[in-house]
Amino acid sequence: MNEKLEKIKNWFKRYPYMIALLYMAFYLKAFEWLEQNIVPRYIIHCKLDEMIPFCEAFIIPYVFWFPYVAGTFIWFKRRGWEDYKKLCLMIFSGLTICLVIYYVFPTGLNLRLAQNPHETGILYNMVRYLRGIDTPTNVCPSIHVMNTVMIFQAVCSLDHLKHRKLTIAVHFVIMILICASTVLLDQHSVIDVVCGAMMSFVLHGLVYQVEWKDALAASRKRRTLFRRT
Repeated sequence: MNEKLEKIKNWFKRYPYMIALLYMAFYLKAFEWLEQNIVPRYIIHCKLDEMIPFCEAFIIPYVFWFPYVAGTFIWFKRRGWEDYKKLCLMIFSGLTICLVIYYVFPTGLNLRLAQNPHETGILYNMVRYLRGIDTPTNVCPSIHVMNTVMIFQAVCSLDHLKHRKLTIAVHFVIMILICASTVLLDQHSVIDVVCGAMMSFVLHGLVYQVEWKDALAASRKRRTLFRRT
């Protein structure tokens, strides 16, 4: 069994992008199934949502999220296996947990009904197209926010980072713009944003702060001592 696991691990090391590709194939299929089969039972809304204006210009950072996440995986892979492995573990764990939450706690929004843009222009057309393919369901926690905050935390956790202050500052600005775009486009409630950020902090702590090898070794040692006694 250990030999098989070692072979699988070595195969993924040789073809590291396959981790992301295989998982994303699973995730997209599962998310599509949820979109088609799960009806929202809980509408996410708070008073603060009503105070946030709609701003079509934020479609740019919202859409930028897609190449940003993909580019981050490529960048981390080039830095080395360990950095790439941790990023994959953190983000894919978060996405899997979100799928489970969306299934057992199906959520939706009613914000977009109040501000449905009728104006013309490329930005409004982009918003209209986005809403046509992205239904107001499966919203809490926000995956946009969760993954963006995770990337920022992962960048901050990197060792030997060149131009560290500048790199972190750039990723911080990107994080703020993407997170703000989710509420300024009425794609998410503030509650979704908070839950997404909380998810990222918890999982970052588990992946980057906990030494799992040492913890598992200590656990095995305790079990061995318990059996002997």
